[in-house]
Amino acid sequence: MKFGNLNIGVRLAAGFGLMLALLIACVLLSMNRMAAVQGSLERIVEVNNVEMGLATAMRVTVTDRMLALRNVALLNDANEMAPEIERIKRQKDKYDETEARLAKMFSDLPDTSPEEKAFMGRIKEAESVILPVMAKALALGQAGKSDEAIKVMIHDVRPLQNKWLGELNGLIDLEQKRSDQASVDARKAYEAARTELISLGVGASVVGLLFAFLITRSITKPINVAVALAEKVASGDLTSEIEVTTTDETGKLLRAMKNMNESLVRIVTEANSSAEAVASASEEVSATAQALSQSASEQAAGVEQTSASIEQMTASISQNTENAKVTDGMASRSAEGAVEGGEAVKATAGAMNQIAQKIGIIDDIAYQTNLLALNAAIEAARAGEHGKGFAVVAAEVRKLAERSQVAAQEISSVAGSSVELAQRAGKLLDEMVPNIKKTSDLVQEITAASEEQSTGVSQINSAIGQLSMATQQNASSSEELAATAEELSGQAEQLQQTMSFFRLARDAGGHARSKPAKPAAPGRRAPAAKPAPTRFGSGLTLAPAAAGAPDEADFTKF
Repeated sequence: MKFGNLNIGVRLAAGFGLMLALLIACVLLSMNRMAAVQGSLERIVEVNNVEMGLATAMRVTVTDRMLALRNVALLNDANEMAPEIERIKRQKDKYDETEARLAKMFSDLPDTSPEEKAFMGRIKEAESVILPVMAKALALGQAGKSDEAIKVMIHDVRPLQNKWLGELNGLIDLEQKRSDQASVDARKAYEAARTELISLGVGASVVGLLFAFLITRSITKPINVAVALAEKVASGDLTSEIEVTTTDETGKLLRAMKNMNESLVRIVTEANSSAEAVASASEEVSATAQALSQSASEQAAGVEQTSASIEQMTASISQNTENAKVTDGMASRSAEGAVEGGEAVKATAGAMNQIAQKIGIIDDIAYQTNLLALNAAIEAARAGEHGKGFAVVAAEVRKLAERSQVAAQEISSVAGSSVELAQRAGKLLDEMVPNIKKTSDLVQEITAASEEQSTGVSQINSAIGQLSMATQQNASSSEELAATAEELSGQAEQLQQTMSFFRLARDAGGHARSKPAKPAAPGRRAPAAKPAPTRFGSGLTLAPAAAGAPDEADFTKF
C-alpha cells in the first residue's frame, strides 16, 4: 500500500510511534548504562571501600596491639602493665570481630576475587603464627623478664609482625586497585552511554524530521489543492475537473469537493429552470389573485346586506320575545286571579247556603209569630171590650209576621238562585284556570322559542360578521397575494441574476445565461410588517399567510 493512501491518523501514529520507540530505546539504553554506572559506584562504596576500611581497621588494631605488647615488655610494675594488657585483649577482640566481618563479606559476595581470598588466607596464617610468639613475649613481660621479652619482640615478633602487616597492606592495596578500576569502569560506561545516546538522538532526530516532512507533505499538498478548488468555487467557477488519486482523508476531502462541485452545477442548473418556472407561475398567480380580490369584494358587499337584514330580524325577534315575556306575566297573573276568584265564589256559595239556612229559621219564627198572633186575637175576642186593644196589636203583629214570612221566602228563593249562580261561576272558574295555565305554559314556550330563535339569529349574525371579516380579509389577502406574486416574480429574476455568477462547463468560459431583470410591476405593495418568505432549496419562495387570516376551523356550518 502506498504511504499516501494510509489514513492521516495511521501516518501520524506511525511517525509518533517510531519517535516513541526511539525515545524508549534511548530511555532503556540510558537505564542500562546508568545501571552499569550505579553498579560500579555501589561496588566502590558498598564493597571495596568497606572491605578496605575493614582491612585498615585490622591493621590499626595490629599496630595498637604491638605497641601495648612493647609497653608491657618495657614496664616492670604490674599496676602499670594492667592497662596495657587490657588494651591488648580489647584490640584482639576488635581484630577478631573485624576479621569475621571481612571474612563473611568475602564468602557472601559472589564477585570476590581469588586474590582477595588468598590474601585473607595468608593473613589468617600470619596471625596464627605470630599469636604464640606474642603470648610468649607477653608472659615474659608479665614475669618481669624485660630483657628476654624485648629480645623476643625484636628477633621473633617483629619479623612476623612485618609479614602480618605486609599481608594486610597488600589486601588494602588490592581493594584500592579494585575501587580505582570500578571508578574507571563507571567513567567508561558513562562515556559509552553518552556517545550512544548522542548517536541515537541524532538518528532519531533525522528519522523524525524525515517522517515529519513526508507526513506534512502528504497532508498539505492535497489540502492546498482543496483550498485552490474552494477558492475557484467561491469565485463562481464550477468548471474544475478534480482527479482523486489517494484514499486517505485528504482524498476523501477532494472526493467530497468534487461531489460538491457537481452538486452545485446541478443546483445552479435546476435553480435557473425553477426561477424561470416561478417567474411564469407568478404572473398567473397575480392574475388569479386580482380576480379573486374582485370576487371577494362583491361577496363582501352581499354579506354586508345579509348582515343588515339579519340585524333587522334580530330586532323583531327581540321585540317578540319581550312581548311574549309580558304576555306570560299577564297570563300568570290572570291564572292566579282566576284561582283566587274561584276560591271567593266557593266562599260566597257557602255564605249563601248559611244565609238560606238562617232565612229558613226566620221563616219558621215568622210562621210561629203568626200562629201566636192568631191565638192572641182569639183570646182578645173572648175578652170582649177589654181585649180590643190587644186584638188590634195582635192583628198588627200577625201582619208583620206574614210580611216577614213573605220576605223570608223571597230572600230564600233569591239566596237559592244566588247559590246556583255561584256554583256555576265556580265551575266556570275551575274550567278557566287550567286553560289559563295552559295558555301561560304556551306563552312560556313561545318565549323560550323566541329566546332560542334570538340566540340562533345572534349566532347567525356573528357567523355572518365573521364571514364578512373573512371575506374582507380574503380580499386583502388576495391583494397581498397579487403583490407577493409580483414580488416573487422579481425575486425569481433576481435569482436568475444571482445564479449567473456561477460559470458552468457548458457555457464555454461564459457565465450562466439568465433573462435580464425587469423592474417589478407597480402594483399593490405588500404590507411592511409581513414576515420574510421561506426559501426552499428548489429556488421557490412561498409568502406566509396574512397576519389576520381567519381559521376555517372556527366557522360554524349551518
